[in-house]
Amino acid sequence: MTIDGNEQPTLRHQPDRSAFVLRSLIVLSPLAAVGITWLAADRSLPGVAVLVVLLAGACAIRPQSHLGVLVVAAIAIQWLAMVHNHTTPWSIGAAAALTVFHAAQAAATVAPTTAAWTPAMWRRWSRRAAALVIASAATWIIVALTNAHQPATGTVLLTASLLVLATGAVWAGHGNIRSHTSK
Repeated sequence: MTIDGNEQPTLRHQPDRSAFVLRSLIVLSPLAAVGITWLAADRSLPGVAVLVVLLAGACAIRPQSHLGVLVVAAIAIQWLAMVHNHTTPWSIGAAAALTVFHAAQAAATVAPTTAAWTPAMWRRWSRRAAALVIASAATWIIVALTNAHQPATGTVLLTASLLVLATGAVWAGHGNIRSHTSK
């Protein structure tokens, strides 16, 4: 399609600023998780960082692909191989970075790059990401507390984790029910 001198390009034919923000988050948040792993372990694997950036870049170009699983797997394997302190507070930062990655990639798949995001859409996706970060922090607190007083048993940890997940599900369900009934 050519544009003559009298036509102004519309937002329909140009990517929206929100698409740029989402795709930037898709690339930057996994890189942040790799950096947090480096801080938690006091060492880094540059090859993993390069792999994560390449895979995240591919996810930004094609967010509907399944390459995001490889990004998360590479970061998780690096974390498990390098960070030996299971109760480090850095795990909350890594979880938050992966949550932002997942939420941004999922959000980028629901609309074309030319679609403008409304404030309601930003709030909805921000609430979802915040709920996951809060659940990650609550899980970390449970693990840290059970490890501080006694060796954590699988039953205690499983029960506490299920309570955190159930609370999140009830909260998310309440938010979804409330938003659907107001239409």
